[in-house]
Amino acid sequence: MADASKATAPLSDDVLADRLGLTTREFQRYRGQGLVSVAVHEQDADGIKVTCQLGNRIWEGIVVSGSIVFEEVRFVRGARFRNSSR
Repeated sequence: MADASKATAPLSDDVLADRLGLTTREFQRYRGQGLVSVAVHEQDADGIKVTCQLGNRIWEGIVVSGSIVFEEVRFVRGARFRNSSR
């Protein structure tokens, strides 16, 4: 498994912002403030798992050859979810 803190996202900020319901500018500002976290993990030989979190909103997707083949959005209740890669 790749080190999520050093991997780069295989998707553009535009795509990730859209998935979280933000403009690209908002996404970049929040990411710069540490409010958005993006983790990238090798899934298998072809796929990469990307997790993007803003507060209690978590988007996860599987990316193969630059295309999203699976995605889901979850909203965590209660205390803010802590990403284990931080």
